[in-house]
Amino acid sequence: MRVKQGELLDSPGPGALVRVALNRPMREEYTYFVPPGTEPAPQVGMRVAVSFAGRREVGIVTELPEETDVPASRLKPLSAVLDDEPVLDAQLLKLTHFMASYYACSWGEALSAVLPAVLKREGGRRKVVQLRPAEGVGAEQLAQLEDKHEAQFRVLRTLLEASGPLERGDLLRKLNVSPSPVQTLEKKGWIVAELVEAGLDELLAAPAERRSKPAQLTAEQEVAVGALTARVRAGGFEAFLLRGVTGSGKTEVYLSVIEEVLAAGRGAIVLVPEIALTPQTVGWFRGRFGQVAVLHSRMTDAQRHDAWRMIRRGEARVVVGARSALFAPMPDLGIVIVDEEHEPSFKQGSTPRYHARDMAVLRARDAEAVCVLGSATPSLESWENARQGRYTLLTMDKRVHGGQLPSVEVVDLRVEKAEGPFSGPLELALKGVLERGEQAILFQNRRGFAPVLWCRACRMVVRCAQCDSSLVFHKRHQRVVCHSCCEEQHIPSACPSCTAPGLRFLGDGSERVEEAVLARFPAARVARMDSDTMHRREDYEEVLGAFGRGDLDVLVGTQMIAKGLDFPRVTLVGIISADGSLHLPDLRASERTFQLLSQVAGRAGRGELAGRILIQTHTPDHPAIVQAARHDYLTFASGEMELREELSYPPFGRLARVLLEDEDSSRVEQAGASLAAILQEHLDPAEAQVLGPAPAPMALVRGRHRAHLLIKAPGRGEGLAPARGILQAFAERNPRPRVTIDIDPVSML
Repeated sequence: MRVKQGELLDSPGPGALVRVALNRPMREEYTYFVPPGTEPAPQVGMRVAVSFAGRREVGIVTELPEETDVPASRLKPLSAVLDDEPVLDAQLLKLTHFMASYYACSWGEALSAVLPAVLKREGGRRKVVQLRPAEGVGAEQLAQLEDKHEAQFRVLRTLLEASGPLERGDLLRKLNVSPSPVQTLEKKGWIVAELVEAGLDELLAAPAERRSKPAQLTAEQEVAVGALTARVRAGGFEAFLLRGVTGSGKTEVYLSVIEEVLAAGRGAIVLVPEIALTPQTVGWFRGRFGQVAVLHSRMTDAQRHDAWRMIRRGEARVVVGARSALFAPMPDLGIVIVDEEHEPSFKQGSTPRYHARDMAVLRARDAEAVCVLGSATPSLESWENARQGRYTLLTMDKRVHGGQLPSVEVVDLRVEKAEGPFSGPLELALKGVLERGEQAILFQNRRGFAPVLWCRACRMVVRCAQCDSSLVFHKRHQRVVCHSCCEEQHIPSACPSCTAPGLRFLGDGSERVEEAVLARFPAARVARMDSDTMHRREDYEEVLGAFGRGDLDVLVGTQMIAKGLDFPRVTLVGIISADGSLHLPDLRASERTFQLLSQVAGRAGRGELAGRILIQTHTPDHPAIVQAARHDYLTFASGEMELREELSYPPFGRLARVLLEDEDSSRVEQAGASLAAILQEHLDPAEAQVLGPAPAPMALVRGRHRAHLLIKAPGRGEGLAPARGILQAFAERNPRPRVTIDIDPVSML
């Protein structure tokens, strides 16, 4: 029987109906009735508390329907209305509804990605727990734990190494441990837990770095700013791709256009990769605009909520942040900027697996705003959109002040043998930089001391028992570590496979590079930036601040030093090995390598001093390396696009990847075969091709066996539409193995 408003059998009087989206992997919203006298009256976009499966949960009202097919006897009453006004406007509701449909998740899961954590639960703000070592605790207590209580040992060691308190949640995720070892250490009195509720004060007090406004823009900047401001003044939506070489002044273009947007009374959202969200970057925007809201993953829940409310009230008209800042509740949005739009970190790694770059275009379209995608090395997807006229292309090929792009030298390691991490040319170049009092950046995208432990007898690599990963030697801790599951063990005295002694450490990690610099140049002031040394947000700020002041000579690090840094005294960038990302089993391996090399190379020669780049590689003839050395994006993109088009890979087709994981390998195999059969039965092979299932490149992670299959649809990917529903239904019916649906994947690992 169809139930209408005012006819609710379980209600003592006339009542309303509401549809509520919950953060659950179900492809439907749920209908509840509003008991008479409920205040305030629910509206679309408000949060409500409801009873679901015996639990009280928070959901979002998505509709006030006139009637429902749910039998009156099954309708449950709304438990509470949690807001006085909607927390989400019509634009964000529309965007999240599209995300749910496109990325094959529930609307509730998409809505959850938009809200700050504080608003996803009842009870408001929640204090965070910070951990620090107790007074007097140190090496003695650490020695008592070693070899006996591995997880406790790692927790205490990390806290002792940190320069200040660490948030408990961050620590547990970083070390991949349960709360139990933390609780045990608390009971022993060896660590102290403190409840804190950090607000926005410290964020708003962050220094504003004056980036002096140039008296005159370059000719290329003038053209770009002119095109963008013309569209801002005319109103309406348009998407631009701003391809500008490193150092060409893209940031000044952003700042100039935002001034125009603010003058028109509208707001701006600027997305940068998390890795590039440095104090220097934020400082530039604060120096120009004053009150700027910042949103990123290293903020506490309370800080994010305070920033979110400040934006919603219109107190901050400029938002700078990482991926999730796209959903800031900015009233009258005028421009969305995605800097370094090619960065894979703009792709969300958990449900909903949205791509912030693509959703930025849609959000700008819905807001009748301008969207700017900026990069020195645009993604091939954006480049094809520009070639087809879907985006307006703006180009800046010259550095500001007439500066030249740094000279790039490729060092062939097959010929020029290296002693440790350094070839002769790189060591000589570093020596010259230090003698002249300049600065250098050394890039090695592998942390630890040596990434491979190798047996000379059986020629096997020592691997983690729980993962398809080699164990990495960390010299400082005298341990070998799995970078997938974070498990540690002492250095084995013999090969686990053949018991032969004399295992060798092969390869160079960032820790070995740092040691090699200090061994060759003892007077050099060196710092290392990787996830082993950067435990807190303050650690980044301290090291980068010291480098900017000239208190450091050499900065060694992984990809966190590749972007967002602008230091005029850096004249040398040494890339220890360009081969690490080149041979991964991923269709974007060449593109990623080219982009990474180009971005790292762009850190040198950004001031009056000329820059020099040395790339060490065993594959000097690979197109990605050859064209990166020539700063030739157009030639690289042309060649890579030909290969992609031949295979109908993005941007000439769309992909969906399904990952199946379980401790039981046979269950994974059976589910993969069953899903492939269902897809092949229901999909038109001319519109969508099913590839696999096959073992994933990382076939074992944390004791879980992994297989994947791909669905490839040519052209704009219309053939994926029927697959989404099939995949969601399969995932709902089969809780084991775990099924992960990734539309437009950026990684195949």
